[in-house]
Amino acid sequence: MGTKVWIGKWTGGRMFAGKDGRPVYVLRKMINGRNYTIHLDARSEAEAEAELALFVRDPEGYRTRGEAQKIKNESAVFMDAPAVVRYLEHMRSKGTTERYAKNVGFYLAGWAAGLAGRDLRTVTLQDLLRELKKHKTARKNRITALKSFCAWLREVEGALTTGEDASISLKIPVARPEKSVREKGYSIETIERLYSAITGWEFSNFNREETRQRTDVQCVRDVLCIHAKTGMHGTEIERLARGEGTLSVVAEGEIAATMTFIHKSGQVHRQSIDRQTLGAVQRLQARGAAPVESHIRRVVRRACKGIRCMSPVWSS
Repeated sequence: MGTKVWIGKWTGGRMFAGKDGRPVYVLRKMINGRNYTIHLDARSEAEAEAELALFVRDPEGYRTRGEAQKIKNESAVFMDAPAVVRYLEHMRSKGTTERYAKNVGFYLAGWAAGLAGRDLRTVTLQDLLRELKKHKTARKNRITALKSFCAWLREVEGALTTGEDASISLKIPVARPEKSVREKGYSIETIERLYSAITGWEFSNFNREETRQRTDVQCVRDVLCIHAKTGMHGTEIERLARGEGTLSVVAEGEIAATMTFIHKSGQVHRQSIDRQTLGAVQRLQARGAAPVESHIRRVVRRACKGIRCMSPVWSS
């Protein structure tokens, strides 16, 4: 490296000629007995004097613009694949179902694509609203997923502050009560007709007679019974079938048992059931699992065709 050619002085120190011929401003000061020599990123004397003012205010904490930008880049908060994976693992550790975690991951992937390369600390509410406008459906789910992810960044990872988190200002749309839109559910008569119409059917693999077997539909009947008589959601029935619930059988009376399970809200819920529902619960628990949703839909669809009724939508 050649010897610097000093070309003059400025308020905060001296200048030398850079490779491109432009002056390089060097800040040289003694503060509290300590000598400081700092090469500034200033492009003019006015910028150099502005940097000098920042230095005088906090000599030990002063960083040149290049150093400050490097620190900012190193501490940037991105919604990238590693961050989303860590958040989904956090959700699962708190007992979130795999299906719900996958749904949240789907919506976060959409946000990650739209905010790729953006430091979340600099993203504004208007940026988020513009991204939302690109999607015509599931606005509530998209907002909920983003707000939950950012809350995790604030409260668990400590990567965001409330002042940096624009998602706090996003408002979750208020859903209209279902009963104000349509009659909720189906009549008991329709449920009974459907329940009676559920029957198994024989099938074989590749038309080979030795593989012939009959479809197990009792598990579907049991799920339908529990759902209709208790109002439990599909995910709650799944957990109950896996043994994540307690049955207390009553010896006599109209109430056959009480069951205790975790409601979808996370609260412990206790409910009394009759003997038909008790039998359904016991069979599912002996089975070890509720039937998968695709099997329930297939069985119910066949039953609906048999009684020529409107095909209900199984909802978890």
